[in-house]
Amino acid sequence: MRAARLSPGERRAALLDGVIPLVAAHGRDVSTRQIAEACGVAEGTVFRAFGTKEALIEAAIARYFDPDHFSRAVAAVPRSLPVEQKLRVVLDLLRERLRGVVGILAAVRERPGPELDLHRGDRRWLAPLRDLLAPDTDRLTVPVDVLGQYLLLVAVATSLPHVAEEFAALSSDDLVRLVTHGVLGDPDGGA
Repeated sequence: MRAARLSPGERRAALLDGVIPLVAAHGRDVSTRQIAEACGVAEGTVFRAFGTKEALIEAAIARYFDPDHFSRAVAAVPRSLPVEQKLRVVLDLLRERLRGVVGILAAVRERPGPELDLHRGDRRWLAPLRDLLAPDTDRLTVPVDVLGQYLLLVAVATSLPHVAEEFAALSSDDLVRLVTHGVLGDPDGGA
């Protein structure tokens, strides 16, 4: 049985998603043959869809760096999960995103990548986080935006190469426990 035929837009999207792991592994030196094989298409399809390999790579990087992509991932976390599990999923998403961004930047460093404001950062993902945690706000001792910054801080500290090795023994559950409960017991004597 033959796979369903994709529309041109679906084919382009599949190529964009399929090329990112190849760019992370090979940088701009990835061949169109490698791209075609990984995406399950003929090499000519790559050229018909994007014109050049470089155009495909640039479009894939731009799509990967699009902050709305991450916001949608946060929005897809089930609201029905217990709050600690929600936070673990969001932390894992943040860590995966940071490792991917750093990996792509390292792989294509010979040319400037998409515009990134690393000092200000993009905060669009906080809106779906607020929605995700809306049922749990009575349990939070800080605003959701502050909690988001705590998660981002932990994700950065445990995701960047050279630094992450130091924290390899800490699981996502350990890190969520740190964010949610800290290191001190209840000031009124509880654990």
